[in-house]
Amino acid sequence: MSVYGSVLREPTSRSPTIPTAVPAEPTVSAPEWTNGSFRGLLESAPDAMVIVDSDCQIVLVNHRTEKLFGYPREELLGHSVEMLIATRFREDHAACRAAYSTRTQTRAIGTGLELCAQRKDGTEFAVEISLSPIETNDGVFVSSAIRNITERKRGERAASQFIAVVEASTDAIIGKDLEGRVVLWNQGAQRLYGYTEAEMCGKSISLLVPPGHDDDVPELIRRAQAGERIEEHETVRARKDGTQVDVSLTVSPIRDRDGTVVGIATIARDISVRLRYQEQLRFLAEHDALTGARNRRQFEREVSDQVARARRYGERAALLFVDVDGLKQINDVYGHKAGDRALKEVAGAMRHRLRQTDVLARIGGDEFAVLLPYADVEQARAISTDLRRVTRTSGVTLDDGTTLSLSTSVGYALIDGDTNSDEILAEADRAMYRDKTRSRDSVTGSAHPRLARSLGAGNSGGASDRRSTAAATRA
Repeated sequence: MSVYGSVLREPTSRSPTIPTAVPAEPTVSAPEWTNGSFRGLLESAPDAMVIVDSDCQIVLVNHRTEKLFGYPREELLGHSVEMLIATRFREDHAACRAAYSTRTQTRAIGTGLELCAQRKDGTEFAVEISLSPIETNDGVFVSSAIRNITERKRGERAASQFIAVVEASTDAIIGKDLEGRVVLWNQGAQRLYGYTEAEMCGKSISLLVPPGHDDDVPELIRRAQAGERIEEHETVRARKDGTQVDVSLTVSPIRDRDGTVVGIATIARDISVRLRYQEQLRFLAEHDALTGARNRRQFEREVSDQVARARRYGERAALLFVDVDGLKQINDVYGHKAGDRALKEVAGAMRHRLRQTDVLARIGGDEFAVLLPYADVEQARAISTDLRRVTRTSGVTLDDGTTLSLSTSVGYALIDGDTNSDEILAEADRAMYRDKTRSRDSVTGSAHPRLARSLGAGNSGGASDRRSTAAATRA
């Protein structure tokens, strides 16, 4: 590629044009315009300046040319300018030079092309060259202002690569000014939010805050302006179609070379799937997989919290213990699949009867428990009776058409400020077993001794555990 290349532009303020010189006398061996004030102007130029004659021989250079190319000027004067051209471009240089000589005018080359110059040591570097004809009595000379643009090209390539990475990212990458107006909007942002770059550029990023939600954008901007990097800020944003999406935001300040914050960058990632997965894991950790009721561990936490409220605030409650009658026989005769269907049917029937504030749990193979906040003895007795009723009216129809009737035994215990959370479940369990040994139409309860008197049950020794009940049944 030649300094007479074909891609031209008018010179910029960074590449000054050498003015037309005063004509010199033809008898002077070196043109007078190479001396005096013109030479001083040449030396003060910010770029390397090379002046060549009509044969493309170098007749004048400044000190910046020596520094840029590594040649002392004595080694340049009188030589072809092609010695400054990268070797692989020299063959085309003569043709380009001839083309320029037919239409000499001020022009610049280098824009849009990788023009390479070559130093004395053989290394190459990218340049931008501005050409200016100088008409004298000795003929037309050409002044070349040469600027090393290696760093600029490197920056342009880095910027191009950065833009390619930004556009290829599956995450939404958004650039904003310090007022929160969008200045960069990649394809990931369009996929996530549905807005195009044209629709969002110049708009406030608060446009993405869903109606009815607190606008967290001003606080995020304030923190970024202060130089803080905010990571994994989870929030909700609105898409163009009005739907909402859970996102995790990384918000970073953009700084200039002096370290001043001049903008804000945000990377947004859709975390809806992750949150759903986490919610599923949380549900499985707290619930019985078969019936959807709370599992024993979570139920014990709920009971412990209820006992703590009873002690602190005097909040009353009741705990029911429910056993599915004959589940072992169903499993033995009809198989565990039928038994599982029976458990789900019982859980569904009870859940339909209970209040939203009540807590249903499966705490064993055929055992359920229910926590009734704010319930007194009468409510506990009434709900226990209702649970036995709804399970009697439900049933399981097997694949062969057989319908299995279901029933439950229910016992309850009351919770007050003196209740021991470690014993209340066992107390309700004993009450349930008393019910199991009595008529199937009865419900038995147990309470703290202070409350037992109001039940008319006392604290008799008639309550038995599982082993004594089984023994009594065998006797």
